[in-house]
Amino acid sequence: MSTIVFVRHGQASLFAEDYDNLSEAGHLQAKELGRYIHRYGLSFDELYIGPRRRHAQTVQALREQAPHLPDAAVISEFDEHHVDHLVSSHLDALCERFPELTARRNAFHAAAGMRDRQRAFARLFEAVADLWVTGTCPLFGVESWSDFCQRVNSGIDRILSQKGRGRRVLVSASAGTIVAALHRALDCPETVALGLGWRIWNCSLTQFAFSGKRFTLDTFNSMAHLEDRSLWTYR
Repeated sequence: MSTIVFVRHGQASLFAEDYDNLSEAGHLQAKELGRYIHRYGLSFDELYIGPRRRHAQTVQALREQAPHLPDAAVISEFDEHHVDHLVSSHLDALCERFPELTARRNAFHAAAGMRDRQRAFARLFEAVADLWVTGTCPLFGVESWSDFCQRVNSGIDRILSQKGRGRRVLVSASAGTIVAALHRALDCPETVALGLGWRIWNCSLTQFAFSGKRFTLDTFNSMAHLEDRSLWTYR
């Protein structure tokens, strides 16, 4: 069988003016993964990235340590979902419709210090995402969960449809793309897939095996390449 290994991008720059760049920790995470790939002689026949800078920057850092990796091709279908737009642009409207969000919004606004802000934001973001994935909240033009999964699956189908046996494919993408792949492989409720997504570490490895139309989960959220637990981050 062939395999696809999804790498969640290294830590991005949360709360910076431009989130879509790896943080210092994100670069270190990706370099450590590159060292792991080089040390154990891991080889890949194909390399794909989503369209965001953090996806490409993760691969650039990998390649610094593992220059034998193949050239990367962009798969636009592996772009992240846009729940962040609901949080950043429509939060007040959502709080009016779903008053239970108000306390989480206020806690985030009142949080002081990076750790407290990260925790408060995570609780707020997860609550909005729960509404999104169940089709409960208005979308304000944001792509629905079903449309998002359909998009990601079309990208996966592009990879699966190519000829060759025993292919080893590496993909750099975001957590949401991996969630959609998990949903496909496990055929589980969307809330279960989303719940798994909150556990995906930055720069972790999730591997799927495929043959024909079969698409099966092999390994979830592996962090064997990061021995320094201080580099284990969710956001």
